[in-house]
Amino acid sequence: MGVNKVSNKKHLFALPINSTYLLFSKEYLDYLFNLINDNEGIIKLADTMGFHRTYFYRLKWDKRTSLKFVFSLYNALKLNLEHLENNVIQIVSGSNNSIGINNPRLPFDFNNEYGGTFLAAIMGDGSRTSLGGLIYNNQSSVLIENLIISANTLFGDVHYRLNDKKDKTIQLDFPKIVGDIVALFGITKSYKIKSDCFVDLSNFSKKMKIAFIRQFYDDEGNVRLSDRRLQVKQTRVVSKKSKVEIRKNIEKYTPRVLKELKRALNGFDINSTLALETLRENKGDFSLNIYGKENLEQFRNLIGFKLEYKNNLLIDAINSYKFPSAPRNGRLDFALEKAKLVQEKYGYINKMLLAEESKRSLKTATYFLVDLKKNGLITIKDKPYDSGIPLAHEYTIAKDTDIQ
Repeated sequence: MGVNKVSNKKHLFALPINSTYLLFSKEYLDYLFNLINDNEGIIKLADTMGFHRTYFYRLKWDKRTSLKFVFSLYNALKLNLEHLENNVIQIVSGSNNSIGINNPRLPFDFNNEYGGTFLAAIMGDGSRTSLGGLIYNNQSSVLIENLIISANTLFGDVHYRLNDKKDKTIQLDFPKIVGDIVALFGITKSYKIKSDCFVDLSNFSKKMKIAFIRQFYDDEGNVRLSDRRLQVKQTRVVSKKSKVEIRKNIEKYTPRVLKELKRALNGFDINSTLALETLRENKGDFSLNIYGKENLEQFRNLIGFKLEYKNNLLIDAINSYKFPSAPRNGRLDFALEKAKLVQEKYGYINKMLLAEESKRSLKTATYFLVDLKKNGLITIKDKPYDSGIPLAHEYTIAKDTDIQ
């Protein structure tokens, strides 16, 4: 309606105009009706606005008032938005509902760690209900308590309910008005597998993004020690598609929340890869994977987990690497430097000599050679044979490569 210009802040009039109801402070009501009387009174203003005068009396008698009426009054009296928002003392969804947010912290600012935590929690182990409210399920009291703190910091005195389930899961319920606010960021459907909803993180601060990533990995992520991988999975409907087609066009079919996470991780210099794990009937299980010691270290140093056992698993995965990591942002330069030293010593380069010089595994040295060859920095020499058995490839620095 022209007042919600900042994407990460949600003002009052961004909420559903027909289903949102408000209460105002007594001081503000006195202020409003002094203005109304200065504008020829209730009867005249009601005719001008096109609302029955009972709307004014409900407001005057401190009854919940529809946002639609308040918006019309805001325009008719040219009210100050900040003054109006500061005097809202309750927001609910529905005219006969008393459960919502008391003393709301308008405008709702999500560009902080609390916003990142709350939105990621709903995208992770949470969802919108069929009636529009929000639920969050987790067995960790740490994550439950952290979400409650985030909710009260973001929204104000928000009503919530805790339910203990038989499997020791704790369910945290929020009212529909909170669901309406979260819907403004793209979380609009109750069935995430079909809706493929996501939150666009591009306009948020680094602090918000870090909190979002951390919460999402606390909820959905796992540390796989077997292949030293940090993984998060999501499922999406992919009707009548083959594995070959999906893997060939992985960006097209991957759930948008994983693609958004990948972009956000890249902004922190953490490389990750998308993959199709399994395809069953009309659903695909997709994953976002973080490999490599340097990427895992970067995740731990900048993001980490709130759950201590996941932090410990991540440390175990990092410590399981036997060889040091190449410098971040300088892998190719590092490989070329070591390759030049090998050639100076031996007159040629192979993976065994490069592994020894760089103090890396044979596998890593092989990747170095692939990268150097791909970038035209080395060339392959004639492949030597011994009694018909091929030996390891030998390489030399490309002629146009400057050797310092």
